[in-house]
Amino acid sequence: MNTKGVRRRWADRVLLVSAVLYTFVFIGQFYTTAVWYEALYWVVQSALIGSVADWFAVTALFRKPLGVPYHTELIPRNKDRLIEGIAQLADTKLLTLERCKMALATVRFMPLLDRYITGTKVRAQLQSLLQIGLLQLWQQRTQAEWAKWSGGKLRSILEQQSIVGPLQQWLLAVCRENRHEAIIIKWLDELQQQLDRPGVIQWVTNLIDEEIQKKKDDLWKALIIGLSEATDIINARDMAVSLLHELHRLLERWKQPGSRERLVWMQQWVIPIETMAYNSTVTGTIDKTFRQWIAEENWEQVILTYVCPYVDELVTKETPAVVLEQSLQELWKVYGSRPQIRKQLEAACHRLAEYVLYQGHALIGVIVRQVLKGLSTERFIYFIESKVEDDLSWIRINGALVGAACGLGVWGFLHIVYEPIVHILGI
Repeated sequence: MNTKGVRRRWADRVLLVSAVLYTFVFIGQFYTTAVWYEALYWVVQSALIGSVADWFAVTALFRKPLGVPYHTELIPRNKDRLIEGIAQLADTKLLTLERCKMALATVRFMPLLDRYITGTKVRAQLQSLLQIGLLQLWQQRTQAEWAKWSGGKLRSILEQQSIVGPLQQWLLAVCRENRHEAIIIKWLDELQQQLDRPGVIQWVTNLIDEEIQKKKDDLWKALIIGLSEATDIINARDMAVSLLHELHRLLERWKQPGSRERLVWMQQWVIPIETMAYNSTVTGTIDKTFRQWIAEENWEQVILTYVCPYVDELVTKETPAVVLEQSLQELWKVYGSRPQIRKQLEAACHRLAEYVLYQGHALIGVIVRQVLKGLSTERFIYFIESKVEDDLSWIRINGALVGAACGLGVWGFLHIVYEPIVHILGI
């Protein structure tokens, strides 16, 4: 059952009933002087005052109650300040560079790389690149000779090459021409899955709660914030859930094919990637890892064991592209499963990701501001009001109940204590 707005209707009914009852008891006081009726009058009158006062206070947060402009519409009037505060909170507290690095440390790139290499689309691309004539050359030497020759050549060629250039071109193709969009979408999906982890919402909740506690720097602020927390107007967990929900919505839009927001963001990386080759730290780390991997492997044995049998079968049955593609898949299954190699590749991916993080961290605040400022004032009000609507309605209901209790207490004091004392003293 959808209970959205039920408590607000109850709060409105309490206000209406209080007004109607007060009208009746106000008229009735001219026709009866019974003690119980006097108590009823105090109760109904105080309930109406409490209900009206809390209705005015709650409404003044979002609108002008009864058209009163003085200190009303607090949230719409302070929309820009609230957005700026949220953006600064996300930029300097929630998603600081250190915290982003901690979150990045939990990401694992190798599963993504596994899915990419073994993907059907990539395999078809490899086949189209491997159309070379091996049939005539194959018969000129034995398998051992081919393994020894090609292993030495392969190691020599790879040791003289830098992987930075091809990697740079691949990243430029992604950012400038929006190629490999499926991979980007998979990465965004992986990021969403990481945000769904139970520990993330608790982490964000704790950060927001720390900021709330820091605001209690004097008695009045501590009293107001404490009252708001007690009535659940301020709820760190709800705020964290809302923030993560909006981030999910942003990533969901970015996952759409041809997402304009994602394309604009990726275009901003073109210049840093173009200048990546001038960063000796990054290029040195990538090439060092690449060359270390090359030097450690026994390429002759690898070719003799995994390549030569497939090439021999190729002569009578299959095309070179298909056989070589299958060989590469087998090589990846064997060497891509080795812990040391996976560790090295994972470390290289993390270094690259950290470099990207350093370059793009400043965009976090910009993104938060753009998302929130993209909301109209009405949607911004609804965004906040919908999160605390039930609690605000309870404040109004409690206002009537507390007012009625106070009215009864005041009447009891006057009737039981004050009037007898006055009568005894003859005043």
